[in-house]
Amino acid sequence: MKRLHVVGWAVLLLASGISKPALAQVNLGSYNVNPNTVTVAGVSSGGFMAVQLQVAYSRSIFGTAVFAGGTYFCAQDNLFLWGNVCSTGIGVPVASLVSFTNSEARAGQIDPTSNIAGKPIYMFSGLFDTVVQQPTMDALHQYYQSFTTNSRITYNNFTGAQHSWVSPDALTACPVLAAPFINNCGIDPEKTFLTMFYGQLNARHSGGLGGNFIQFNQDQFCPNNNCSSIDMDSTAWAFVPQSCAQKQACRLVVALHGCQGNQQAIGTTFIQSSGINEWADGNNIIVLYPQTIASFVPANAAGCWDWWGYTGQNYALKSAPQMVAIMAEVNQITGGREQFLGHP
Repeated sequence: MKRLHVVGWAVLLLASGISKPALAQVNLGSYNVNPNTVTVAGVSSGGFMAVQLQVAYSRSIFGTAVFAGGTYFCAQDNLFLWGNVCSTGIGVPVASLVSFTNSEARAGQIDPTSNIAGKPIYMFSGLFDTVVQQPTMDALHQYYQSFTTNSRITYNNFTGAQHSWVSPDALTACPVLAAPFINNCGIDPEKTFLTMFYGQLNARHSGGLGGNFIQFNQDQFCPNNNCSSIDMDSTAWAFVPQSCAQKQACRLVVALHGCQGNQQAIGTTFIQSSGINEWADGNNIIVLYPQTIASFVPANAAGCWDWWGYTGQNYALKSAPQMVAIMAEVNQITGGREQFLGHP
């Protein structure tokens, strides 16, 4: 089983890079976004990060969609010890991870776990995923059931997908493992999880979008105005519908790319082809696309989000630098109404 882990992640490490577009950046704006509508979705390392955000900031995150991610604190601050376990799902210590979560909540390092209950959770695990195999997501499903009822969880574990974000606009076939790791499986999971988050939706905008993609200065949200110090990019993106730009009441989805899915590797492919924007455009939903960078020191050559501890041992707590930066961006978009409790 170890061979599958090594080969799977090697494919992500070797995916070809595309330079990011050189567009003018601006400061991230504030909008009429109710902080009670902030949700998060992510794939692969972004899926792990989505779980971390949901658990650590459970007061602030009101819905979560996880594609090919895994259990909170799965790697336990040691990728080399637990990386294979969190890839194959064999031996994930769910009971001890639940215990760790509860102990950190009691210590005030993360929000009370009672906040997780009753909030919508969408999970997707492809039948043919060789990078984060289905038992890993099954362990996450078991973990969630310690904190909420199964009726609040929708788990698609029956679609023949490889390791990927799934979108009806993708060009890659469902069972193929290839960059940009966005696959078309003939389904629309974005409609499913956004409906779970926000209720009945207006029609999807399949033609031209009325909103704007905004490339903003991400450095201002990172320690010492230097995102590269925590493997985040100096710029990131947001999709803002016209209604939200005009200060109508809007909602917010934080969308997290996976390894080799940032703008450094694939340009704006995930940002423009996630399948979320088409629903967001006519439904008063802003989509925030934070961005990572790759590095060799620390060892993060695929530009992954930190789900194993390369930014420090507190990577899964509220004080984690990447999560603090993301939540600061959320706080900016919500006009300071977000009850931001991180530690910059």
